[in-house]
Amino acid sequence: MKYLIISTIILSTLFFSCEDDLDQLPLSTTTAENFYVTELDFEQARNATYSVALHGTNGDNYGYPNRVLNLSETRSDNLFATTVASRDWEGLNNFFTSSLTNNSLISEAFIVNYNAIYKANQLIEKIEEKGDQVFIDEHDMYVMDAEARFLRAFCYFDLVRYFGKVPLLDKTVSPEAATKIGRAPVSDIYDLIIADLEVAADSLPDQHDVIGRATKNWAKTLLGLVYMTRSSPTYGIEGPGMNSNEWQDAYNVLNEVATSGLHSFAPTYSEIFTTEGAANVENVMSIPYEGLNLGVGGSWIINTTSDQYMQHIGLTPDMGGIEERPVSVDFRTLFDDADARLAFGIVDTFTVASTGQRYDGYFSPDPIMIKFADASRYGTGGRTDWGVDFIVFRYTDVLMMMAECILNGATGSLDVDDLVNDVRERAGLARDAVGVTLEDLFVERRKEFFNEGKRWFDLYRSGDAVQIMNDWRVAEGASAIVNEVTANSLLYPIPESQMNVVPGLYTQNPGY
Repeated sequence: MKYLIISTIILSTLFFSCEDDLDQLPLSTTTAENFYVTELDFEQARNATYSVALHGTNGDNYGYPNRVLNLSETRSDNLFATTVASRDWEGLNNFFTSSLTNNSLISEAFIVNYNAIYKANQLIEKIEEKGDQVFIDEHDMYVMDAEARFLRAFCYFDLVRYFGKVPLLDKTVSPEAATKIGRAPVSDIYDLIIADLEVAADSLPDQHDVIGRATKNWAKTLLGLVYMTRSSPTYGIEGPGMNSNEWQDAYNVLNEVATSGLHSFAPTYSEIFTTEGAANVENVMSIPYEGLNLGVGGSWIINTTSDQYMQHIGLTPDMGGIEERPVSVDFRTLFDDADARLAFGIVDTFTVASTGQRYDGYFSPDPIMIKFADASRYGTGGRTDWGVDFIVFRYTDVLMMMAECILNGATGSLDVDDLVNDVRERAGLARDAVGVTLEDLFVERRKEFFNEGKRWFDLYRSGDAVQIMNDWRVAEGASAIVNEVTANSLLYPIPESQMNVVPGLYTQNPGY
């Protein structure tokens, strides 16, 4: 099984360039008309769409993995990352308001997702316009169209979960036209997402001969999560929750993934993160990095742990002074000492040996997450050069989402207690879960999926995000540091750079 090689070609007709504003013009002279001529051109365009949608823009340390580390994991009660004023992620965990409108991590989520959406729109349009004349095999054309639609849906869902209402661009438009398009209702964005995912689930193959391209189960898993998120409480805001009660729809489509025979429950917890690609039986959707040399494969690793920890395990990365993001006391105390997930993914303290390097003798008294820090896959290109794939969806997640649907009223054959006990048993714990409630399930998800970027979204779906985060402030003794959390805190602000493109076009999310 080979890995998808991400093209470095950035199609020049995209008005969503790497600049910050939605009204930027293209920076080079190639046009869409003279690019989309051969099937290879379409393949390069598809690869470029994957590159931006999943890995971020050309060569920066962003992309989907880093985004969920920052905007979901760091925002949540799993980390206490509040004490480093020089880092943009500090304001996320502190629930700052005014400063977040200019936060680079939030701006990245808005701008890069729209960059990818434009690429997907253009690819869809060019397939419709020229595909019949260019593609030798009609099936390949339909698969590529489905891939573009999946990526467009993936990016729009990312936007809705962070910002609520966003501009709806389902076709390429001129820079001038873009400046007249305001924020669409969340329901309209969902209509496009679901329509795209239904096409993708129907037209995508079960598997590809390369890792990293969309499959039926990518689309079905995302569609299930979309239904679940729409079914979440509204919290009185125009966010991703619509209280739509689509738990049965979610269960049904997720069950198709669970029963597809393509994935299974990994025998041990550690192998989920140390086995790559198709050999990883848990792997439903992952973002590959091995051999890509993009310089971003381990960016979420180094940011969750620290340069000091890298040196502690015998590596000497290009030290840049990234501070640690300690595990919160509230989260650390959830674990039984015998829990294999704790032993594999968190280190309580460490000391750097004296080897003549920068951090000789450094002692860290704070627990940090090390789930993806595998020294055997450290490369040669500096602190972010890791051959570690990032798992977006895995089989256990699919099963636990199905359990969530059951506990919200869906019917199905899944036994929630048995599933939770399977998860606990794999972690080395007793099979003592009886009468599992939604609250119990979310606690188990918290221990199972930490450092995978899911916690903030889980909090939202729980319906208790505001209360849980405010209780966390008190438990951490952080009430003087972390602002009070309100329903408005469940969305991020529209970046100031976008608000200023056409003053008055967008209304800012309340609370910012």
